[in-house]
Amino acid sequence: MRGLAEHPDAFTSSADAEAAKPISTIEARLAPDGPDVVFGAIVDGTLAGMVGLGREPRAKNRHKANVFGMYVAPEFRRRGIARALLRHLIAAARQERDLEQLVLTVTHSNESARSLYESEGFRSFGIEPRALRVADRYYDKNHMVLFFARA
Repeated sequence: MRGLAEHPDAFTSSADAEAAKPISTIEARLAPDGPDVVFGAIVDGTLAGMVGLGREPRAKNRHKANVFGMYVAPEFRRRGIARALLRHLIAAARQERDLEQLVLTVTHSNESARSLYESEGFRSFGIEPRALRVADRYYDKNHMVLFFARA
């Protein structure tokens, strides 16, 4: 919720819409048998950051998964937490049966996030103009992919 409120240009969901959902919706999304997994970074007992991995449920798309919800609280930034979360997610994804690629979107103007993703092997495959509208301002989204080499 904090990330949604602090960076409305970075997430497709809005803080207001998510706050209106019943807690059972969030519990279902985080259930151990659900299609998504969310990794958290805990520092001194505080949730410092998170990132999610969403596996595609449809058979023709099962070879890919979506990276979503990357967020590190400002007071914990510049400590390598985002990189550690991303590397952990990539390592976990590589263990998934039949998973061949990860996809994500990042606000095109967010150079630090784009740089992080590129440094871990993600490559841009297109810019979606005006992908998000927050109030009366538009934001482009950079679509990125990381392919796994399979033997």
